[in-house]
Amino acid sequence: MANLSKAEKIKLMERYRSDPLSFQVECLDLKREHIWDKMEEVALSVRDNKYTAVKAGHGVSKSYEAARIALWFLMCHKPSTVVTTAPTHTQVEEVLWREIRSAWSNKQVPLPVVPTKTKLDLGEKWFALGFSTRADTITQEATNFQGYHNEHVLVIFDEAAGIASEIWRASRYILTEGHCRMLAIGNPTTDVGDFADCFKVNSGWNQITISVKDTPNFKKGRSVIPGVSGKSFEKEIRDKFGTDSNEYRIRILGEIPEFTEGTFYGSRIAKAEKDGRVRSLPFEQTEPVHVASDMGNMHSRFIFFQLIRDWIHIIDYFVDDTGIGVPGFCKMLNGKPYNYGRHFTGPDYNSSSGSNKKSIGTGTVVLNEFSRLGIHVEPVRTHSFIDRISTTKDIFNKFVFNKDLCGELIEDLKRYRMKKNPHASTDDKIVYYKEVDKNGSDHAADALGHLAIAYRFMITDIGGQLIGLPNPVRSYRKRKKFNVLNWRRGA
Repeated sequence: MANLSKAEKIKLMERYRSDPLSFQVECLDLKREHIWDKMEEVALSVRDNKYTAVKAGHGVSKSYEAARIALWFLMCHKPSTVVTTAPTHTQVEEVLWREIRSAWSNKQVPLPVVPTKTKLDLGEKWFALGFSTRADTITQEATNFQGYHNEHVLVIFDEAAGIASEIWRASRYILTEGHCRMLAIGNPTTDVGDFADCFKVNSGWNQITISVKDTPNFKKGRSVIPGVSGKSFEKEIRDKFGTDSNEYRIRILGEIPEFTEGTFYGSRIAKAEKDGRVRSLPFEQTEPVHVASDMGNMHSRFIFFQLIRDWIHIIDYFVDDTGIGVPGFCKMLNGKPYNYGRHFTGPDYNSSSGSNKKSIGTGTVVLNEFSRLGIHVEPVRTHSFIDRISTTKDIFNKFVFNKDLCGELIEDLKRYRMKKNPHASTDDKIVYYKEVDKNGSDHAADALGHLAIAYRFMITDIGGQLIGLPNPVRSYRKRKKFNVLNWRRGA
C-alpha cells in the first residue's frame, strides 16, 4: 500500500468501504478460510444498516469480529470516531480491546501508531476509544457520550445486555447526523431491557442471531476455526442443563431467555404468557374495580384489579415518577371509568402502628388527605418482605393481565430481582446478595405484593369500603354483599 499513488489508495479505500471482510483479510489478520456466513452477515449489516443487534451464543467469535469491524470503520472512513463500551472495565480492556490490539499488532499494513489499552489515536477527529459503564461512572459517561460527534461515527456495545439504560439513551445523541452506525452485540442474558427491546418487531434494528450450531466447528464436527465453539461445547451444556433450559437458550442458541434468572416472578410471568393469562382483557362493568398501590413522594404505582370468579383480573396500571401527590392521584382515579371497590396501600401508612406518613408536597397526613378528597384508603396489615414475596407467589397463578394497559407492569415484574454479587458469581453459578436490586421495578412489585396481602388476609367482604365518584359508590352499596368463600365458588 505504501507504493500506491494517492489515486490508487483512494480507489482501494473505496473498495474496502464496500467490502469490510476483504479489508480484514488484506490489511489486518483475518484468514480468508476462517470467514463464515454469520461473520459476513454481521459485517455487511454494519455496512448497510444504521442499527445492528446481534444476540449470540458463547464462543461464536462475536468480540473477534466486532473488534475488526471497529478497525475497518476507523481506517476506511476519515475522519471517523469509534466508541466502544461494555458493562465493566475488564470487559472493555480484556475482551473487545484485546482483540483490537491483537488485530492491530498483526496488521498487514505498516503504521507508526501504537494503540493504548483502550484508545487508538490516528489524528484530529480520527480515533477509537473504549470505556466502561460501571455504576459509579454512568452519569459521567452518559454525559461524555454526547460529545463524540464526527462525520463518521460507529458505536459498539459489547455484552450489550449488561449496559445501563442511561448509556443506551446517551448513545442516540451522537447518531443523529452524518454517516452513523451502531452495533449492539452480546449474549442475551435477560428478557427485558434495551438489548432485548432491539429484537422486538418494528424496533428499527437489523436483527441477527448466532447459534453455536451455526459455527463451522459445529457443522463439520471438528475444529475448523480455533477458539470457536462446536459440538463438544453444545453437548456439555445440553447434558448439564437440558435443551429446555434458559442456559441452553442463551449459551447455545443465542436466544432471549423465557425469563431472567434471579428474578422473583420471571418464571411465573413466562408461565402466565404460555397459559394465555397475558391478553387483551376488557374490564367487566358490572363488577367493582379494586386498587392496590405503592405510594411514595416521587415514585408511585397503582394496580387496578377485579375479582372475577376464581381469577384476579389485573386490568390497568398507573405510574407516577414526578411526585404529583394525593390531589394528582385522586384526579387520576376519578378520571378513570371504573366503579371502585376498595383501595389498599402499604403498611407504612398504618397510623395504628405509629405511622402518620405525610406528603412532602402538602405536609398533611396522606390518608387524611385522601379522606378529605372523598377517597378511603386502607393500609394492608404489617408484614415482612418475605411474607410479601411468598404470598404473591402463592396466588400468582390466579393473575390474568390485560396486556393493553399493563405492559409496563409486566416488564417491571420481569425485572424484579435479587441483586447480583459480581465478585462471587461465575459463568456456571450466579450468586446473589440477600437484597433487592433497586432498578425501579421494586415499586411495581411492592404494589402487587400489597394486592396479594390484601387478597389473602383482608378481603372478606366484596362490598367493603368504596372509593371514587359519589354516584357509583351509592349505586354499588345497594348491591348484595357476599364473602370470599361464596365469591370463590362463583357466587
